[in-house]
Amino acid sequence: MKNSILALPLYCLLIGTQSVAVAENTRTTSTLRTTDYYLSHESKEPFYREQNLSPHVLLHVREVVSAGTERMAGKENKVLLFLHGATFPANVAFDLDYENVSMMRHFAKLGWDTFALDLEGYGDSTRPAIMDEPEKYPDSKAPINLEVTLDDVTRTVEFIRNLRGVDKVHLLGWSAASMAEAPLYTIQHPEKVAKLVLYATNYLGKSKGKSVEERQAEDDKNNAEKNRYGDPANMKRWAKLGTKEEYLIPGAFEAYRLAHLASDPKSAELGGKVRAPWGRFIGWPEPHYDARKITVPTLVIRGDSDKLGSLEDNQRLVDELGSNVKRYVEIEQAGHMIQYETNNTKFYQAIVEFLEEK
Repeated sequence: MKNSILALPLYCLLIGTQSVAVAENTRTTSTLRTTDYYLSHESKEPFYREQNLSPHVLLHVREVVSAGTERMAGKENKVLLFLHGATFPANVAFDLDYENVSMMRHFAKLGWDTFALDLEGYGDSTRPAIMDEPEKYPDSKAPINLEVTLDDVTRTVEFIRNLRGVDKVHLLGWSAASMAEAPLYTIQHPEKVAKLVLYATNYLGKSKGKSVEERQAEDDKNNAEKNRYGDPANMKRWAKLGTKEEYLIPGAFEAYRLAHLASDPKSAELGGKVRAPWGRFIGWPEPHYDARKITVPTLVIRGDSDKLGSLEDNQRLVDELGSNVKRYVEIEQAGHMIQYETNNTKFYQAIVEFLEEK
């Protein structure tokens, strides 16, 4: 069956006492239904107020679900929200159209209703003008701080809860999101999170041995730069994080590279670089949060070669979790980018077993 593509209808969804505009684009195949939602949102990004600009933004949320099972997934509480890392937008991170790399499609085929959010400044969500012309705003701080991204997550969870009629969603944070938005949202709203998955995380921080002055100097440098610029063609960065070339599914890195370049409309102008906002990483405490305040069932999962967070770091996190149900899983011969690697099926299976365990 050929994909059927609908135009972008604009409709209103009642959330509490507020009516919010939502645009959607739906594509249906014989097995899966993919919908891209664009949620109207009032951003907490300070730049808009500083420049007397409207804070109205759009948040891009993708849904992938087995066609016709949306209501059943909600009734069975099989609703899962993915949160991306520092540089990859949601579609590149969780729905890459290549072999079995898409976590969303894999989980959807198992009966899960999956969602993935582009935080502000990433993918198809709104980027503030400071990201386009950072040199024009030397006195402004780097955009998209943690207050902004946490509010994006809050907006998205409320949208999903109302769309699917569920009280709680399952939450998976990868890399940066596993260190910030996923655990912090769970601490703030435990009544809205069924289970938490922290994938490729770092708990204690990477600034060990650095003085307060050195850390402040780093923050000042990042505030001055506004954006961080990544090179999707640089395989060395993946290797530095523990994903060895021999771990990768053949062709997966090239598929990733093309998708990541396509996700940033300025990538050609920037000579093959892609942008991410620095604000999300400025002023993080270490440890990043108090794990004792996480009380929902939690899985910590990593590849045994992952260099972002060590075995000792992750075990310390599990030990400190306040959850009665907590688990640590390590995938052998795997790095930081397991969904692109040959052992991704074992990784997916470990997550599904945890989420579906009664």
